[in-house]
Amino acid sequence: MFVAAIAAAVLQSVPAPTPCSYDREAMLALSPQALDQDMEGGWRPLGNRRECRDTAVELLAAYRKARWRDMTSDQLHTNYWHEGQVRAALGQTDHAVRLLLAGVSPDPIGDGKADYAIGTVAFLLKDRAALQAARDRLAAVPPPPGFEEDAARFKAQYGRELSWPLNLDVLDGFLTCFDKPYDEAYSRDCRP
Repeated sequence: MFVAAIAAAVLQSVPAPTPCSYDREAMLALSPQALDQDMEGGWRPLGNRRECRDTAVELLAAYRKARWRDMTSDQLHTNYWHEGQVRAALGQTDHAVRLLLAGVSPDPIGDGKADYAIGTVAFLLKDRAALQAARDRLAAVPPPPGFEEDAARFKAQYGRELSWPLNLDVLDGFLTCFDKPYDEAYSRDCRP
């Protein structure tokens, strides 16, 4: 009886996991690809829950600090970009803009990523003309060789269509919902 009482007291003193808790060591041990692209086991389950977004940005920043040597340049830029997106959803515009700009590769390869980034920052800074200009530049980017095959693989893997240019629908959504907060304007409800 005494042992049962002690066990019950110990169990009551151990805090229950919260919806935003995660195994920090396990997350930091993930490969950069797994942390970013595992839609059910990386950072995204936290980032997709409004109440866990603070936790998601802390995880992304901690991962980058701990693992930057293991990350390719693209993975590092993507990590900055995703932290910036989550901070934008949190309404932390100044911090988000700095991270989003850090998320743009300094070696543009003509794939439209820079225009998408410029358009996103223009939206956050409420510069409609710059957003429209970035959207128009992005719309003019030709698809890379092999895009149709890549789109078919993407659909097979994720069950979603991939259209070119990538993220044009996001910039169109920002234009459609220009006066809305980032989180709402980024949603599928604002996209054509």
